[in-house]
Order: sequence, then structure tokens, then C-alpha cells
Amino acid sequence: MRLKTGAEDANLPQGGWACKSGGLDDIECMSTSEPSTNAARRSTDRRRIPIAALMALSFGALVFVSVGGVLALSVGANVRNTLDLLGAQSTLLVDAMEDLLRAEMGRAENAVAGVAQLYAQSDFEIDDAKMSAALAGALSATPGANAMLVCTADLKCRGAARGGRDFPANEIRHLPAAPEKSPQVRAALEGRRQLDGRQWGAFVANEYGLFANVSTPLQRDGETRGWVIAAVELRKLSEITRELSSRFGTHAFILDGDGTVLADPRLADPNSVTRPLTPLVAFGDPVLARYGERTTETEFSAKRGRDIEVAEISIDDQAASASLSGADSYIAITRRIAGYGERPWTIGAYFEAGQIGDEIERVMGSALLGLGAMAAAVVVAVLLGRRLSRPIQAIAGQASRVANFELDDVTPLPRSRVLELDEQASAFNAMLVGLRAFSTYVPRSLVSKLVRSGQMGIAEPREAVVTVMFTDIAGFTTLSEQMDAAAAGRLLNHHFAILCRAVDANGGAVDKFLGDGMLAFFGAPDHLEDHAAAAVRAAAIIREELENDNIKGAAEGRPPLRVRIGIHTGLVIVGNIGASDRVNYTIVGDTVNISQRLLEVGKMAMPDAPACIALSRETASRLDDSFSTIPMGEHWLRGRGEATEVVQLGKVASLAPINRDLTSAESPTVQ
Repeated sequence: MRLKTGAEDANLPQGGWACKSGGLDDIECMSTSEPSTNAARRSTDRRRIPIAALMALSFGALVFVSVGGVLALSVGANVRNTLDLLGAQSTLLVDAMEDLLRAEMGRAENAVAGVAQLYAQSDFEIDDAKMSAALAGALSATPGANAMLVCTADLKCRGAARGGRDFPANEIRHLPAAPEKSPQVRAALEGRRQLDGRQWGAFVANEYGLFANVSTPLQRDGETRGWVIAAVELRKLSEITRELSSRFGTHAFILDGDGTVLADPRLADPNSVTRPLTPLVAFGDPVLARYGERTTETEFSAKRGRDIEVAEISIDDQAASASLSGADSYIAITRRIAGYGERPWTIGAYFEAGQIGDEIERVMGSALLGLGAMAAAVVVAVLLGRRLSRPIQAIAGQASRVANFELDDVTPLPRSRVLELDEQASAFNAMLVGLRAFSTYVPRSLVSKLVRSGQMGIAEPREAVVTVMFTDIAGFTTLSEQMDAAAAGRLLNHHFAILCRAVDANGGAVDKFLGDGMLAFFGAPDHLEDHAAAAVRAAAIIREELENDNIKGAAEGRPPLRVRIGIHTGLVIVGNIGASDRVNYTIVGDTVNISQRLLEVGKMAMPDAPACIALSRETASRLDDSFSTIPMGEHWLRGRGEATEVVQLGKVASLAPINRDLTSAESPTVQ
């Protein structure tokens, strides 16, 4: 059978395939369009609009202009009002939190400033009893502070502290002068020497807890003689968050930067095992653990909240089920403030997103009502467009399958009450009957590859390295003499169906059937990087399928078949070969002859084996470790002047098609 493609003929119409039959072995198919037809068709598709889409756009635009304008104005106003209200509430909450925090920390600042001013205006010394009395008085007037200390340049500290292990919580006790033993405190005092004015230092931990501290120098006559320090236990800050959480119905918190928890309602409990400055992920709060993954709400600009960030925090279902409320979405309102340590603090609160959901739902309700009317109009337009375009789309879809030579997937078009569409369907169905009868004699997979490539000159003769497969049934002539013609034909058709499936599954192309043999090649017109492995794998699949088929055939009374396969990789000329009025897309060259001679080696070396796959060394060298081979020695092949090393295919690790680069060949190159 000959397949003719790409031949030029001035008498042929442009834009399709013209075919004629001169017998079972003389089928001619001539391309009447350039190979770039698919590309041109795709380009044209981009410039066309379906009827359904056109009607939907037209009706949708009309409804959008009439209804959408009013809807947008009303919904926009409602959304702005809702966001403004939420911004005002957020500002109120964070302002209250900042006011309480600054008031608490401000008392400690005022205390150290008062002691420093008293020392500068008086004549008592740092180690006098008057200084101890001044410190005790300042501590008594500052309920938020836990200790007031005076430290000198030699790192000796004295002062007053509130409570302790053996003292009531509010009792003020004097601390005698003693060298500071804590390395952390000593390092903080050493660093304090380099700074002037009032400063909040790094957090300091001791046996009584974790403290923030503010200090100012004690100066007299322009000379710094020490520093007065007020220590504020961080638990005081947690009491502030607890109070605000109760007042506003939220969960207030203070973070040191964005990474650790400084204050939280649970830290206000003296018996809490969790300590301040615990990392967010280890604190045990599922919402704060996801604070770093929050999504900032950009709708809240500076006009709606002064330096306030509104963000959404989502937690997974497991964390939501473990939380008190069971919600999985929260709103966090935060603000950064500076001045109380090395890093700015983040103050804020979070609450369930559902607390503002009712207001948003009312806004969205009106929006959805209007959108529903618009959507209904668009749906009606789409339905009308589809009803009108359905017959046209059916014709286009089936014609596209015909263009790709997928005739088995084409179904006859239904009749229509519209005269023009009915005549078009009748003509198409008649064409389909003729094409299906014709396609029986054409190698459909090869035509599909040529059509699919859509490239200029894809069928022009070129040199390429491919892998060629020849198959043959051992002793078929003798076997066929014992069968009638119909039975022999059915057996061959059944046999060739197995071969074609294996070749197609591995990206090969069936060239022709020669009696009881088949010629196939791998690597053209599609480009296969591993065409040798694909061909050998196809042969292995054929071997296994035939073994299984022989077992099944024995039960059905069919004679067993013994197959011989020869495979060789080399340079060939591939493309349209033939006369101007009769062309085959085929391969020619010595590589084809060698693969046929290898088949003969298999016949002679293993005449009684159920299957023998003989490979040349050129093919075997391209295989990986998943293929095992058995040496068959060197053989003098008919028509060649030198010996050829031959191997037999052994076991194959996997018969599934391997991953390969299967793309249309770009240019006629030699590998």
C-alpha cells in the first residue's frame, strides 16, 4: 500500500486531501494545502467569536450598563461605610491599648525622672539613708514598678523592691548595697555607661521574673555619679491585655517585634507555666502561631486607621477544633510602637472574623441580589446562543476530527429543522461514509502525525538517524497452505493488529506490510530522542503479546505463530519518495536492508524458538541497563562487505512506554 502526501498538482483544489484508489495496493493521498494549515487555522480561530459568546456579551453589557451602574454605587457606598466603621472601632481599641500601656510605662519613667531631679537639687549622697527613703517613696507611688535601684559606676546597686519570696506582695523592702552578680545585669549596666538621658534597656531576668527597665543618670555639677533604674515586671503588661480583652470582647496581646509574645491574658496568671518572650509558634495560641502568615487587608488605608494594620489570620481545621471558639478565620488589629526596648513593640488584638461578618453579609446581600439579576440575564443569553450555535459547533467539532484523521471518533450529525443546517448535515454524513471506507487502506497513524505536525516541509525527503524494525512470521507459507484464504487473512489481520498497537504505543510509524511481515521505523516524522529504546521496547511488547495470544489461540483452535524481528539503527532518507503522481512517505537506505538481514539471522540461529529479536550493535549500544542482551556473535549479512555484530534481546525490566521527548521534528538534521 502506498501513501502519497505533499505532492504538488496544479489541478488539485487548495486546502485539503485528495485521494483515489487503484486497487488494494495503490491508494494515493495528495495534500492540497501547505503543511502549516493547522497553524493558519489556529491563527484564524483567535480572530473569531462564537455566537453564544457574542450574545452573552451583548446582553450582559446591556444589563451591566443599566443595572450595574446603580448597583455599583449603592454597594460601594455601603462597603465604604462598613469599612469606615470597622476602621473607627479598630482605632478606638488600639488607641485605648496604647494609652494604658504608655500610662503604665510612663509611671516608671516619671519615677526615675523624679529621683534624678531630687538628687540633682539635694545634697545627700547615693549611699545615704535619704536616697533609700527617696527610692522607697518613688516605688510606693509607682504601683506598676517592682523595684527602684541606684547603681554606681563600680556596678554596686542598692534600693527598694516590692514583695519577694518571704514578704507580702505589696510590702516594700530595702535592698542593701551589693555588687551586682548577674552577668546579664552587669552587661546591661556596662552598656548603660555609653548612653545619655532616659533609656529603656533590654529585658532582664532574675529569680523573681522577667523585667523591663528604664533608667536615667544621676548627675550633680555636670558629673554622672550613677543611675537610677525602675524595673517593671512584664506580667503587669499582661494584666493590661487581660483588662482590654474583657472590655472589648477580644484577645489583646503585645509582641516584642513580630516573633515573641511579650504580654497576653494567659501570662497575667502568676501560676502560668508559660513565660513572656516565648516564640509565637511555641506559645500555644493557634492564632498567634499563624501571625507571621497573616494577610493584610489593603482596604483599610491611613484614613480609616492611624498606623493600624488590619489583617486576616487563617488556621487549619485541626487547630480550629482545638481553639475555644472553633473558628478558623480571625481578624488581627495591630499597631507598632517604639521607645520601650531594642525592638518596636506590636500591640493589638484579634477576634473572630464572624464578628464583623453580619455587617459584611448585609452589604453582600444587596450586591448578590443585583448580581443575581445580571447573572440571570447572562445565562439566558448564553442558553439562546448555545441553542443557535450547537449545530454549527457540532459540525466544526466533527470536521476537526476528520481533519486529524480521527475517523473512529466521528459521529454522524443529527438532522435539523433549519434547511441550511439540515443540508450541511446530510452532506457531511455522506462524506463520512466515504472517508471511513477509504481509511481502511491508509496508514491512519502516519497521516495523523503528518497532519498534526503542521510544519512546512515535514514530508520533504531528508536524512535522519532512525531505528528500523522488520518482522516476519516463521513458516507462514507452509502454514497458509493448510488454511483457506479467508482464515489466513483473518489470522494475518489479527497478528498485524498486535504489532501495530505495540508500534503506535511507543511512538513508531508503520511503513508497510510485506506479505506476513511488517516494516516500521522510529524517529520520524516525530522526533524521538530514544528511538532505539522505543523500538526495542515495542519488540519486547510484541514478543510478550504473541506468547499470550498463542496460549489463547490454542484454546480457540488457532495455530501458534513464531515471530522473527530484526532491529537496526542508522542513517536513512525519510520523506515522500516516488514519482510525481504516486508518492509514499517511507524510508530508504542500507539501514532498512540491514534490519531485514538481521531478521534472517534470527531465522537461521533460532529456527524453532517462539520469538527471536535480533539487534545490531548500533541499536544495542543505545540501550540502558533495563534491557538485557545475549551475544550472537558476528555475522556476514547478505549484501554487506563486513561482518556485523548481532545480539539477541533478553529480558526487559519494564514494558511500559518510557518517558521520551516526543515532539514534531523541527528540521532535517542528522543525529
